[in-house]
This record gives sequence, C-alpha cells and structure tokens, in this order.
Amino acid sequence: MAEGILLSTDRCIIRKALLSDARFIIQLLNQNSFIDNIGDKNVFDIPSANEYIQKSFLTPYQSGLTAPYIVCLHTGEPIGVAGFYQRPYLKAPDLGYAFIDRFTGQGFALESCRSLMDFAKTALLLPAVNAITDLSNAGSQKLLIKLGFTGVGFLQVDPNNKPVKLFTHDLAD
Repeated sequence: MAEGILLSTDRCIIRKALLSDARFIIQLLNQNSFIDNIGDKNVFDIPSANEYIQKSFLTPYQSGLTAPYIVCLHTGEPIGVAGFYQRPYLKAPDLGYAFIDRFTGQGFALESCRSLMDFAKTALLLPAVNAITDLSNAGSQKLLIKLGFTGVGFLQVDPNNKPVKLFTHDLAD
C-alpha cells in the first residue's frame, strides 16, 4: 500500500492525517452536526487546525496504530475521520468517527468502521473496543449496533456536560 494508507475498502481509503488536511479539518469540525454530537473544538483557522492535527492525529501515530485516520474516497477527496481514541476514562480504545454531512447516510461510516474493526481484531489484536455517543445521536447508535456493539450503560465524562451512552464490542470471539 502507498505510504500513509492504512486500509482500503470498496469505496474508501483510510490513511494517516497530514498537516495539509487542515482545510478539511476546519470544514469537518465546524459543521453543526459535529459540534452538536461531539463538541466545539475551537478550530477556525489553519494554525489551530495544524495544532489539532498534531495533537489528535500525529502524536498518537508516534505511539502506535490506535489512532484516528482520515477517510477518503478513492479519488483522494477527504470525507471524514474514523479510528481509535484511547480515552483516559476507558480501558479499551474508543471507536470514533465523523463525516462531512453530504457524505452521511450513504454507508461510508459503516464501510470504514467495519474495516477498522476488522483491523482492530486481526492486526492490533485488541480484545475489545468501546464507543460513546451523545444520547440523542440515534444514527451513531444504530451504526454501532450494526457493527456488533452492545449498549452497556451511561457514562458521565465531564461533570459540566450531560452523560453519554457507552457501547462495547468484545473482539476476543
């Protein structure tokens, strides 16, 4: 595979992020759907996008493959992010994803996340993966169930925010 490409699916390439993804990251992080379901990351310009890419993507790559990635069409156009986040409050990595609104509802998230879950099991040898969603994010909850996740309760991540729904997927089977 070409440098930086982690996985390839029927319609997508999952690759490592680059600082040149800054404009895409600004667009993704400033969609109302991202802010409503994930939160406002205060990334509004190229310097803050580069800082976000460094902290959220490039630094985790240095410690292994349990990290988020850029999801692109085979044309190279970035359409979303998906991957694994090691949250301090979860024992297993957390599958997270977000897509540009015009690419939602077309199966790209399911296709990308399914490939990442196979990768988690066969290459990363993870025994389990978690996921969290906003309580009102029915679309993400439905996708997680399609991927084989089970809802296991609620989690209060931040005392200033409402609880989130916690899912888990045992990969040891």
